[in-house]
Amino acid sequence: LLRLSPEQRRLWMRTLAPDDAADCLQAAPEPVRDELISHLDPRTRSEVAALLAYADDEAGGLMNPRYAAVRPEMRVDDALAYLRRQALERVGTLYYAYVQDPAGRLRGVVSVRELFAAAADKTVAEVMTDDVVSVSEGTDQEEVGRLLAKHDLVALPVVDAEERIVGIVSVDDILD
Repeated sequence: LLRLSPEQRRLWMRTLAPDDAADCLQAAPEPVRDELISHLDPRTRSEVAALLAYADDEAGGLMNPRYAAVRPEMRVDDALAYLRRQALERVGTLYYAYVQDPAGRLRGVVSVRELFAAAADKTVAEVMTDDVVSVSEGTDQEEVGRLLAKHDLVALPVVDAEERIVGIVSVDDILD
């Protein structure tokens, strides 16, 4: 990244997911960090700043704050349409849709495959699993990896003290 021209650096930084941008900033020498972060749009810059507050070996430091979320009362066909928009606009990893209540608390999970297989007029609550494996922001990366392997998952939601989902850690984040 540092060998690229300033314009190419800008393009690359803008294509990175927030967790990857945070990793680049942590690895970059101090003198160029301000320049690199200046290439990010305000929303991504805010997300990256929040990620940098965590230790890089904790779930909070590994997570991507962009994830797919739906409400339990949504009909399956509405949830799928909503997920299509999220996939185009902001979500990079789309294996699961996390079901949140109005306060943002994690209430369930449903795989995208399960949504496609469900009857269109069912609600998300009818097809979701409410026994969700999640981790806290401070969970060590070794434990996150162990849980991903134990439960054969491709991503785990990260929740705060109030059980609000704040991001996801995917298996590729742990492998990195």
